[in-house]
Amino acid sequence: MAQKILIVDDDPETVRMVKLMLDKQGYTVVTASDGDQAISLSQIEQPDLVLLDIMMPDIDGYEVTQKLRGDASTSNIPIIMFTAKTQLEDKLLAFDVGADDFISKPSQPRELFAHIKAVLARASRQLPHISIGKSANLIGITAVKGGLGVTTLALNLGVAIKQLSKAEVVVVEFRPGQGRIGLELNYPTQSGLIELLNRSYTNLTKSDVESQLATHDSGIHLLLSSHLPTEATVQAASHPFELITRQLTNLSGHILIDLGPSLSPITNKVIKYCNQIILVVEPTPQCAVQSKAMMMEIINTGFSSDQIHVVLVNRVSSSLQLSWTQFQEQSGLEIACVFSAAPDLSYLASINHIPMVLHNPESPTADQFQQLASLVIQ
Repeated sequence: MAQKILIVDDDPETVRMVKLMLDKQGYTVVTASDGDQAISLSQIEQPDLVLLDIMMPDIDGYEVTQKLRGDASTSNIPIIMFTAKTQLEDKLLAFDVGADDFISKPSQPRELFAHIKAVLARASRQLPHISIGKSANLIGITAVKGGLGVTTLALNLGVAIKQLSKAEVVVVEFRPGQGRIGLELNYPTQSGLIELLNRSYTNLTKSDVESQLATHDSGIHLLLSSHLPTEATVQAASHPFELITRQLTNLSGHILIDLGPSLSPITNKVIKYCNQIILVVEPTPQCAVQSKAMMMEIINTGFSSDQIHVVLVNRVSSSLQLSWTQFQEQSGLEIACVFSAAPDLSYLASINHIPMVLHNPESPTADQFQQLASLVIQ
């Protein structure tokens, strides 16, 4: 995924020229013309780097840097001062307020690119997988493609973990406009997530998150997404999902996050807070290729292979697909758990608004969820 750079300068011609150069280098570019806009866009867009002018009206680059460093949501974003100021005192002040690098205008494009690459490389080494409190076990659940039952797995695994551990369990749907759990369990409203997304980005608290949790008869808590298609538009801004995830890390017990398929912008923001990842796959040759590629991308975000559990879901008769051993050979991945096809149980559980593991606790499916629950709570 292309790295995002925020250019901040009140000179439109400078912005145009630098943006053109960075576009050609494959970066995603966002622009701001003043300090207030720079601070707002940094919070919303969460760029990988800010290229910041010093001399701007109202709020200069020094003050912008101080404000970004003082905000938890932007404190780790690398900042390069890109300015016509050339005095030693200017450089020293830039570093004093928290800039990572300093480039004087004008500069050769090769010099600018070299500084950008060096700062981004340092940032990637300094900010690996984020460590969270021992009280919370965040489990991200994703799939190589849509339609593999990520939401169903998240809900039923949450119930199985509750049964096995007796600890607090929260199941979170980061799927605005695509919520399923509320419909499956016949909840009259599914507004928890959208209520949080409509809050001020900078004032979200642990109590705010807890206030939007629904509690199921099984004892698990739910942060529900609406199924209304119009609410899918909030996915365009991924930063609020990161703020919610940060507050989830302050909760105790096991937090299961339904991330949906592939590495979406939302997943790329919140995956670093997870302790474990469950990758849902199906036994087809095409999925074997996709799974290998996605495993490598997840590892590149800072996870070790033993933090990633590959779960194979059979949706049709096994005679029509690869066996789990054939899938392992073709993908090169180790399968942690295999789910048998259970269309009848799935349908009955859905129309009766009961999770599969509770609808038939003696079924092979319930046993398979118990096995996976045992694995992730160890």
